[in-house]
Amino acid sequence: LNGPSIMPGGSKAAWELVKPIFQSIAAKADGEPCCDWVGENGAGHFVKMVHNGIEYGDMQLICEVYQIMKDLLGMSAQEMHEVFKEWNESELNSYLIEITRDILAYRNEDGEVVVDKILDTAGQKGTGKWT
Repeated sequence: LNGPSIMPGGSKAAWELVKPIFQSIAAKADGEPCCDWVGENGAGHFVKMVHNGIEYGDMQLICEVYQIMKDLLGMSAQEMHEVFKEWNESELNSYLIEITRDILAYRNEDGEVVVDKILDTAGQKGTGKWT
C-alpha cells in the first residue's frame, strides 16, 4: 500500500465534491481506494479514533509477546525475527508485524543487533499532566 487510508466524514454533498481527489491519493487495496465517506459530521474522527485504539492494542500485544519471548523463553532477537517472519507470512500479516520483524533483524555497522542496545525506558516532558 502506498498512500494514506482516508476516513472522511461531513456532509454528503461536500464528499461528492472531494471524492475524486481523496480517492486518487489514497492507498489502494485490491485495486480499490482505501477511502470512502463514513458518515456525517464527526464520523471521520470517530472511525479514526476506533482505528487508533485497535492499532494501539496491537502494539501493546506485540510488546508483550516480545517481552515473553525475550525474558520467559530466552529467545534471541534473531529467533524472534524468525517467528515474526513466519507470522507475517500467515493470516497475522500486518504492517506492525512486518516492521517488528525487520527491527529484530536490524544490525549496526559492527554487526550487533540494534534492538539489544536500546535502553528499555521512556521519558516524558509532562505536557499531558494538565489534561
